[in-house]
Amino acid sequence: MKKLTDLSSDRFGLKAIFHSAMGIVILIISSLLTMTIFELLYFVTKSETIPLAGLLNPMLNILILIFLIYLYITKILKLPIRDFRISKPRNIGIWILCAIALPVLVSAFFIFLTPGRFTIVSFSSAEVKLRAIEAVFYICLVAGITEELIFRGFIMHLLEIRWNKYVAIIVPSVLFGVLHIVNMAEPNIVDISMLLIAGTSVGVMFSMIAYQSKSIWSSAVVHGIWNLIIIGGILEINTEPSRVLFSYTLESKSTLLTGGAFGIESSVPAIIGYIMVTLLAWYLYRSNHTRAES
Repeated sequence: MKKLTDLSSDRFGLKAIFHSAMGIVILIISSLLTMTIFELLYFVTKSETIPLAGLLNPMLNILILIFLIYLYITKILKLPIRDFRISKPRNIGIWILCAIALPVLVSAFFIFLTPGRFTIVSFSSAEVKLRAIEAVFYICLVAGITEELIFRGFIMHLLEIRWNKYVAIIVPSVLFGVLHIVNMAEPNIVDISMLLIAGTSVGVMFSMIAYQSKSIWSSAVVHGIWNLIIIGGILEINTEPSRVLFSYTLESKSTLLTGGAFGIESSVPAIIGYIMVTLLAWYLYRSNHTRAES
């Protein structure tokens, strides 16, 4: 409890900021450790490939991050792990449905309601297998679990201790959007603005899901399935043709519709989807509190 008091009474919040930054550092370290381990395995086995590497690499990355975060929370912060919403979720059925419905409806909007050209690329069975492994294990599981563990679990709770829920929701969400700028190709001020709005909106959505369900695993499900469907390399909706299994090339040049350099994740239709799910999470959150108080 002493450590909790230290954070909440820190006048300028420097301790909370420092520990939050350490969350990002741990995220980077876990990736580097995973990469190093597999490079050593390649060196020791003197082989260019390791059987099941496509499955073992992402799983090891997730396990290392969970282990490092567990050590940091319990040994350095000396706080209960459950306070960081690393626990069994409630209303998981609702969030599984939302996880599927959100990317499907956004994709359907573009495919059925906006002009474009649909193409199918033929791949060998081996290529399809590799793309499927990358989509499920790297883009879905690794990104969904690791980013939610750090942003909606670790950082969000630290900021909540020092300040309040509003700061805990907004600050990691803005940071989440800012960090994605590095993934943009030749961005301009309009593209960056769209990304920051969309990144903050989706971050708030994930945060509200974590608050409502009292678990990062619900937001990880929504995050992971969104990645799987929208950027998993199976279906891609963009302004330029892509070498994926299914590609829908948009004819529109409107940044509001296409999302600009970051793609449809930053588009107005996607942002509307984020807001709708956020409102659902807020409604369920308030309903639960009302029932608990009555």
